[in-house]
Amino acid sequence: VLQWVDDSMPLSAYLTGPNSAHDRYRPLDLSHSKARKMMMDVHKHVAEKTKPPQARLDVYREVMSKLRPVFHHFFLERWQAPSAWFSHRLAYASSVAAGSMIGFVVGLGDRHSSNILIDTRSAELVNIDLGIAFDQGRLLKTPECVPFRLTRDIEDGLGVSGVDGVLRGAAEHTMRVLRANSAALITILEVFVRNPLYKWALDPASDPTRATAAAVAPQSGGAPAPAQQ
Repeated sequence: VLQWVDDSMPLSAYLTGPNSAHDRYRPLDLSHSKARKMMMDVHKHVAEKTKPPQARLDVYREVMSKLRPVFHHFFLERWQAPSAWFSHRLAYASSVAAGSMIGFVVGLGDRHSSNILIDTRSAELVNIDLGIAFDQGRLLKTPECVPFRLTRDIEDGLGVSGVDGVLRGAAEHTMRVLRANSAALITILEVFVRNPLYKWALDPASDPTRATAAAVAPQSGGAPAPAQQ
């Protein structure tokens, strides 16, 4: 099923696209391309055993210190009235929580910043490209080990309470609802789990291009994966 998502934009377009928020609000920060190169270079050195694994963490921390999150500006730009800003930030936080918990339950992967849209009217996040599910991301050349995307820029939009505010309560409520309806949820998911054609479509070995999709797509946020901000 295909559908065009109206009035939306990828997180990558706002954060790292042309005239990006990073360029406008923090022009002296490390650029996205330089940060990406630093992470990829150290990953190569570690793989070749010319540097210890600790070097990846050291470079990542350096990138974090030189490339700060800016996503809170998205709300300030669009909703100047305090009540509108507050209500849209609440909607955003609730959508991050619900999408993260549901994605965790179904093992949704490939959550790079071009596969997450933000609705420019409601400020809710919209996940697209749901092809890698049921933890199939663990089979990629670079295994996806995180349960959902909660990088620094995504957290930057949550307000001063961060993950301990609206997001935590909404995430707990989402899990309660899923648990209360677990029988119906399992019935629906078993259709996909037991479908051999669907499993083949998810297998990275059946589509070599998917294994590198996350590596070449624009990134945002603060996870240790290469080039994320």
